[in-house]
Amino acid sequence: MADTICYEYNKGLYLNITNRCDCSCTFCLRNDSNGGGYTDNLWLEKEPSAEEVLAKIAEFDLSSMKEIVFCGYGEPTMRLDTMLEIAAGIKNFCNLPIRLNTNGHASLTHGKDVPPLLEGLFDIISISLNSPHEDEYVKLVRPEGGAEAFHAMLDFATGCSKYIDKVYMTVVATTLPDEDVELARLLAESCGAKLRIREYIG
Repeated sequence: MADTICYEYNKGLYLNITNRCDCSCTFCLRNDSNGGGYTDNLWLEKEPSAEEVLAKIAEFDLSSMKEIVFCGYGEPTMRLDTMLEIAAGIKNFCNLPIRLNTNGHASLTHGKDVPPLLEGLFDIISISLNSPHEDEYVKLVRPEGGAEAFHAMLDFATGCSKYIDKVYMTVVATTLPDEDVELARLLAESCGAKLRIREYIG
């Protein structure tokens, strides 16, 4: 079966550019799925080049789409340079908004300030907050960076809010008590972002 680089979901064209991730989330679909809820299989045999991704995008009727989203079976920013190259390429032929779904660890992973690099390429940044509590976040997300990843994620959100108009931090409604949802809202606002409560898709 050919690798699924692009797939349609909810009027968006989603880009699956890597299966690598610095987290091992307890709730991750990858634990017991191949992505069948979205498409046939999101496991990649190899990571596609920017040229391959752009060529694949060109095969779709973008007039029926409302956005293009970097979101697959890995953390898109693990391939930062390739991701930026793809986004720049999309901007050359398409006016659709580009969204990045991310765990917000890019600056920690790459050892440099990533948010300024996103300016002019991404229109929407969606960052997985998951929990407003550092200890609970680490238990849920199990990041390679440990507790440092939690603070890196918050710094990333704050940085993105300086360069991108629409920055969201997300939590799953069914996993948090009401009081934690309100804490998450306040935390997101302190980073210059808005809280988005999403449903879990299993």
